[in-house]
Amino acid sequence: MPFMRIALLMNLAPRKLGSFEGWLVEFCREARRRGHTLDVLGKRPVHPEFARSLGEMGVEWDEIDELELDPVEALARLRGYDVLHLNMFAPRSFVALLAYAAWPARVLFVDRTGGQPVGLGPQPGALRALLSKTADRLTMVRVNALAGVSDFVRDRNRARFSLDERRARTIYNGVDTRRFSPGPARQAAPALVLTIAHLIPEKGVDHLLHAFAQMRHREARLRIAGDGPQASHLAQLAAELGLEGRVDLVGLTNDVPALLKEADIYVHPTLAEAFGLAIAEAMATGLPVVASRLGGIPELVEDGVSGLLVEPRDSKAIARAIDLLLDVPELRMRLGRNARTRAVERFDVRGCARAHLLWCEEHHRRRGPLAALFASRPAGGEAGP
Repeated sequence: MPFMRIALLMNLAPRKLGSFEGWLVEFCREARRRGHTLDVLGKRPVHPEFARSLGEMGVEWDEIDELELDPVEALARLRGYDVLHLNMFAPRSFVALLAYAAWPARVLFVDRTGGQPVGLGPQPGALRALLSKTADRLTMVRVNALAGVSDFVRDRNRARFSLDERRARTIYNGVDTRRFSPGPARQAAPALVLTIAHLIPEKGVDHLLHAFAQMRHREARLRIAGDGPQASHLAQLAAELGLEGRVDLVGLTNDVPALLKEADIYVHPTLAEAFGLAIAEAMATGLPVVASRLGGIPELVEDGVSGLLVEPRDSKAIARAIDLLLDVPELRMRLGRNARTRAVERFDVRGCARAHLLWCEEHHRRRGPLAALFASRPAGGEAGP
């Protein structure tokens, strides 16, 4: 396999040491092990430990916003890579359009988005939907292949962009199952329920607060980790629901493994989800999960086997599920053990990084859709019969 020059472009600032940042480091490590050169372009701020890890591997970090300052220079730079690996960009964002224009570099597009949240946002009109569909088909002319982080995401993109099986696949996200692993059996009381989220309406944390107010187990405590524009609203809602002393908002933290080891149950009440990295982290830690039955979540959590699934926005169902797990410790332990096994077998970060590198290598060898289109014409340039 000839060595590749890869640019990993991401619309994200790696300001913490989360599982996505861990995947990036593992991707870079695997790329270097396989003899490829690699640059990472993303946003700032950058966590110092993350930057140090990349530097120790000889991987260059650049600010992606600089591409927009001089598009001509950016285009010349991007054309120097064999593979452009796009993460967290809209298909027709400026950076994505630059990548499409950077012929002959192969363009691989990773969709990590959960789609339209349940019950939030207007639906597009018929004319807008038609125009969008036409633009979608044109967009994919220069994309060699697309990966979704779940079958749910893959299938949504196949339908949206009219992609065949060769150009769309699933590569599950991965977590470090050595970093996220079970701790000693927790003996402390009262029970601790944990959720980790960017605090925005789409994450549904307000529904969890309403659930907590309805639970039979009034002694249980809730810890909410993460930051975002809803933080003050959620603190106010907890007070209005009479949950003072039972709910703790701890903000953004780098020590997620420690938080998970202190918990008894993990709850993920989201209204949209492509995969659910926090769910996979909790499963790897051996926690039973209560999560919304939507998006890619049922591909992680087997209902009744490695966790419990509830309908989104249903605070009563969330309350019942948590109460059940607190009523039956044997069920809680069994679901947690099964969750750990499933995470190790299917969602380990090392396997995820290898899958992405194999995908890059495969398309480095293969002609892209635009090249195949021109190659299908006769030498004279006229369309065949």
